Amino acid sequence: MDGTTMPRRRGTARLRVLAVLAATALAVSACGLFDNGDDANVSEPGSDDAPEQVLKLSSSNLPIIDPQVVTGGMWLSARGIFEGLVVQNEDGTDVEPGMAESWEVSDDGLVYTFQIRDNAAWSNGDPVTASDFERTYERLFTPEAGETGGSTSGANSYQTATNIKGATDLLDGSSEDFSDVGVRAVDDLVLEIELDSPTPGFLMSLTHPSLLPLHMDTVEEHPQDWQEAEHIVSNGPFAIDRWVTNSSMTLVPNEHYWDPENVHLDRIEIALLEAGTAGAATVPYENGEVDIVALANADIIRMENDPELAEHLRVSEAASYVYLATLRSENPLLEDRDIRRALALGIDRDYVAEVTPDGQPGRSLVLGSVPGYEAGIEVDDDLEESRRLLEEAGYPDGEGFPEINLLAGTSNVDVEAIVDSWRRNLGISAKADTVEAGVLVERRWAVQDDDYVGFYYGSFAGTPNWPTMVSSLWSPQDIKEFSLPAEQWTEYQEIQADTDLSTGERNEQLNELLDEYASPEAHELAALVDEAMSELDEARQEELFKEAAKLREEQHLIIPVLWKDRYFAIRPTIQGLNLRPSSDAYYFKGIHIVADD
Repeated sequence: MDGTTMPRRRGTARLRVLAVLAATALAVSACGLFDNGDDANVSEPGSDDAPEQVLKLSSSNLPIIDPQVVTGGMWLSARGIFEGLVVQNEDGTDVEPGMAESWEVSDDGLVYTFQIRDNAAWSNGDPVTASDFERTYERLFTPEAGETGGSTSGANSYQTATNIKGATDLLDGSSEDFSDVGVRAVDDLVLEIELDSPTPGFLMSLTHPSLLPLHMDTVEEHPQDWQEAEHIVSNGPFAIDRWVTNSSMTLVPNEHYWDPENVHLDRIEIALLEAGTAGAATVPYENGEVDIVALANADIIRMENDPELAEHLRVSEAASYVYLATLRSENPLLEDRDIRRALALGIDRDYVAEVTPDGQPGRSLVLGSVPGYEAGIEVDDDLEESRRLLEEAGYPDGEGFPEINLLAGTSNVDVEAIVDSWRRNLGISAKADTVEAGVLVERRWAVQDDDYVGFYYGSFAGTPNWPTMVSSLWSPQDIKEFSLPAEQWTEYQEIQADTDLSTGERNEQLNELLDEYASPEAHELAALVDEAMSELDEARQEELFKEAAKLREEQHLIIPVLWKDRYFAIRPTIQGLNLRPSSDAYYFKGIHIVADD
């Protein structure tokens, strides 16, 4: 992507993929990233000789697609079932009009006024209005709609870096009046959104699933089952025609969508797979039963080495990152920042990336695809310093150092390579502790026994801008919580689980605990981010975010390891598909299917 500073792997397999992509790029026309221009074998969508436009996909099972709750379903919603005020452009670097045909920004950068299209409609024919957005956002900012947080599964999906005035106050219980929130339907077609402070990434933040509109009359009439096919009303280019739980979903064009000329598919058929079986989708792909599939590491290597399948590979670079998060334990070893630093510096990220087909060395929790990224915020590998820190702590050459555990929900080469790095580089005992995904969710928040210290393994993706990467993903609040000693973390969890407390009371007690026991650096980080979010000068704001990012990395509570590329196998007959470095990866709109040679 333009303006991106990014470490590169130089393995022959990666070079082969890049060569394929470069060759593909030479054939690109203005129609889309993977269009074949004037190829004589290409039929225009809708022409008499065009094939039936049926896109076949597979997905992990989707219990819900509510975009206001963190699940995999919210990303499907964003691909084309619902459409927000704006959408991302082809390469994900900017926004284009969606439900809003235009917008204006006040001179102070605080107020955005959106003009809703007069031909925007829901799948039942109702017009899309500014009130639909206002009512949807009131649901989003109501604490009862879901746990707050915006990061873990089941939480409210709102990203705090969006910075809508009063939104977080309503979510955390500090306010109970939606009229304090900066969202107002001026009339049927004019929506006004006010921010707490100027936010350069605001328009891009509006493409996050949490800000998609819902047909609130339907949600309120069918609060438990509004998402079911017989009830759901959506406003995107596609609507749900059929949804069989644990089996399949069928999407068809929304006949009331405002831009039908760019909706080419007759239907989208999605096979819903049981948990843990999604990786098997490469079998039906190679059998011609699926048109697009996300690839796991082993499949990437195999397809790279297959001359025919290599031509199917597409990659979205630095779309997510892999991290290690500190586990709380009755053993206080990892409450020592120097020990955490020694372990962070002792990871051979180049080695981990080399054995991970979709990985690049990642030394920051900010993705390299963020405009203005600079390596100065990174934590470098430094084996000599790592060994010195361990010796200074009384563990020369790793002697006597407790076994380090790496808790993970899947067995993969990333985890094994990290563990191997610690063993080889530091002489310490380390092991991968692979558990079921549900067990991981429980254990990662628990205080471990005295004989268990280590980290849990995870990955994350978000809108590639500074507010999201520093303020929302591993936010100052998160860092404060991770800096709590084990005893106070136990107390913190007990307060969170106390159902006798109101939301306001609960958050008051939690904040008191953080104020007293969170580390000074975590408080300093919070102050830097607050200053950045209130800064009017964009250049100065970016510098403050970079300073905050560097301070966050230096705490080593959350340790970056890799930036992950996203690999897909996409059948050559699928055209008009544009990969972007976001979790939804691509939009259904614009995709069309050409005749096979």
